[in-house]
Amino acid sequence: MSASRGAVVFSVLALCALGTVMIYSASAPAADRLTGDVVKHLFWLGLGLCAFAAASVVEVRKFEQAAPWIFGGALALLVAVLIPGIGSEVNGARRWFRAGDLSFQPSELMKIGLPVFLAWYLGRDPERARSFKRGFLPAAGAIALAVGLTAIEPDLGTAALLAIAGSCVAILGGVRLLHAIPCALAVLPVAAVGAYFKFQHAQERIFVFLNPDADPLGRGYQIKQALIALGSGGTCGAGLGMSRQKLFFLPEKHTDFIFSIVGEELGLVGTLGVIGLFLFLLWHGRAIARRCPSAFGALAAAGMLASVGFQAAMNIAVVTASMPTKGISLPFLSFGGSGLFFTLAAMGFVISAGREPAEAQPSPASASPALSERSESKGLRQPPPAPAGLAPAYHSPEPPQ
Repeated sequence: MSASRGAVVFSVLALCALGTVMIYSASAPAADRLTGDVVKHLFWLGLGLCAFAAASVVEVRKFEQAAPWIFGGALALLVAVLIPGIGSEVNGARRWFRAGDLSFQPSELMKIGLPVFLAWYLGRDPERARSFKRGFLPAAGAIALAVGLTAIEPDLGTAALLAIAGSCVAILGGVRLLHAIPCALAVLPVAAVGAYFKFQHAQERIFVFLNPDADPLGRGYQIKQALIALGSGGTCGAGLGMSRQKLFFLPEKHTDFIFSIVGEELGLVGTLGVIGLFLFLLWHGRAIARRCPSAFGALAAAGMLASVGFQAAMNIAVVTASMPTKGISLPFLSFGGSGLFFTLAAMGFVISAGREPAEAQPSPASASPALSERSESKGLRQPPPAPAGLAPAYHSPEPPQ
């Protein structure tokens, strides 16, 4: 196993281990039993680690062949969850399928489905990716479908994540900025204004973000308690299990706001450690994507890493009152079933994408946008570097004469 793949495995396991400890600590006071919600979390963690291990040994070309089906299945589930009697409605949002104590959120599957579909479509033909009709419009249509269906639930936080991850794959895949930027400038203001007036909770969250002290015991209560937890932790924290805010003061303490409990019990050292682990994961994940021998693997891995990275950044920004509340969980640490499962599966794909060419051969149809640093060292011809973090790879059939 390469150093980068080992670093990704270490980061994932370390974050999962810390998440298990913090969920046990945060959920115990509100649970009916001493173990809190950690037993249910361990069930999903076990399934997720199995998915992580399985995805890491499946050849990338198998994912490439299944990409349209994964995306199509995720779209079908996003439609089905909106149908009364099929999807379960909680607090006005229809996001889950439920069976007893188990629940499944199809938008989590779309975090894998959208990147693999865009990587499959754009990685097959670099020239097509630069075309407005054959490249930009189909990619934008796929992103719009995924984002629109997720926003209707409504789940604006996940919709924003899908838009970011999909845009990353599209730009790295060769879609021209000349096409993407004018479209974004036209669509984003309209979407933001529409969401503001359509969804009452969006207005309330923006109001609380701008002035949390206006209603400290009502709409601003949660973020005020989160900041109290972070501030009371100091440098080294109160110690594991010693949080006071988890004693029915801070809502969603073991899910969306678990970072506050980390800060209270482990202090600034613990929060910086969590951020450091995420940066370590993303840095080495990017190295894997740059060296991936296939365009599909590089693009899909980049999209999944972008999703995890931006989700972590958004969660931490919400908890620290740096942006309005989004209802976004912290990857690997927050309690949650399908979210943890599919995030681990995505990281398993990243491990699979990091195989050496001898282990996983590039697809014949994959001709570009992933960086192959080996080509430069062997003196093979290279095209001009791409404008983004992943430069296009060119695998010459034979050395230059």
